[in-house]
Amino acid sequence: MPLEEVGVHMRGNTSLVERIGLYIPIYRGYKEKNLRRDEDRAIRQEVARTLEGAKNDMATIQRAAIKDMDLMRDAERIRTKVDKYHISVQKAVNGYSGWHASVKILEDELDMLVSWDAKLVDGTVLLRKEVADLVAKIDSGEYAIKAPLREIEKTVDRMIEDYNQRETVMRGFMEGVKE
Repeated sequence: MPLEEVGVHMRGNTSLVERIGLYIPIYRGYKEKNLRRDEDRAIRQEVARTLEGAKNDMATIQRAAIKDMDLMRDAERIRTKVDKYHISVQKAVNGYSGWHASVKILEDELDMLVSWDAKLVDGTVLLRKEVADLVAKIDSGEYAIKAPLREIEKTVDRMIEDYNQRETVMRGFMEGVKE
């Protein structure tokens, strides 16, 4: 399922009792938070799946760079970054906080989470495209990969920076987080 459709799909799959519960004021806020958390988890799972494809394509890029030791090291460094990012996304904080948690994830933070999830999706889609484009060039016999490889690394670095900001908010260290 495409990343854009995950949220719509999650809301469309609520049971009759859950949909009725969305109209009960006390239950509605609780249920909406849980739906957002579920959407966040589903988006991150899809991002992780897409990153897996990018990691696999990075192996092809590494093989193409085998004659140039510097390029091969660059490709390995980028693949390692993507791999670490992939692991981080899989293990990210869900936006859940229990009754007795030291940091409460409130509705405002969940709203901010949606914008960071959009950045995760946008970055992953861009990375996947850049990597696939480079693999297509390699497959067509073009081996000038230095400049596209630099662009891929810039994209990965931006993704990691956006993700780190998301995690800062989710862990309660950004100004404005309430306990």
